Amino acid sequence: MSSKTILAGLLSLILSCAPALADGGGGGSRDSSDTGGGQRSGLSSKATQAVVKTLTSGFQRCGTLPQIYKFDCYRQTYKLAAQKLNGNQSYAEAYKALTMVEATLTKAVKQNLDPDQKPKRKGLNLYRAVKPAAVPQIKRQATSAMQRAETILLRSPASKKEHYTRIAEAVNSNKVLLRSALLPGGMIRLAWSLLKTAVPA
Repeated sequence: MSSKTILAGLLSLILSCAPALADGGGGGSRDSSDTGGGQRSGLSSKATQAVVKTLTSGFQRCGTLPQIYKFDCYRQTYKLAAQKLNGNQSYAEAYKALTMVEATLTKAVKQNLDPDQKPKRKGLNLYRAVKPAAVPQIKRQATSAMQRAETILLRSPASKKEHYTRIAEAVNSNKVLLRSALLPGGMIRLAWSLLKTAVPA
């Protein structure tokens, strides 16, 4: 076999592999809406769902704690949700909104820690207690921060509307549960709300 024939064969092989190499070796086009966790940019249904799930399940977990421990749990929930988006510029506004809520709760909890109460463990996490007298004030601060976060999300560019609206709905749900859980009889309403969420109509 001549050297020209070998060279032509190699060239043909390289050209046939070019589309797969350009596509990351997957043999098909990569959808920016589903990065699979390997790519930290672009709007992603997977990333959006991860944030929504973190906010929703986190608040359900916080709802089972005594009132004075709830706010540190809420703080950790928003911290975890924001971490899902850290470094992804397509979610810059959402990251800002979530970290704003986290910062508000961090400051409120730190300023109102109850030194007479030991941290409470739930699963792998430890939650710090706030002073009972500070609960109404912290609740107002948290609710206000969630409202601002929701506004930021709902004012997102049209190209991000679908993803940001889903996150905004989760934040709004958190806000409703926060108000309900801290009112007299709130745990009953919270349990009923979670039951309706878990069991389709």
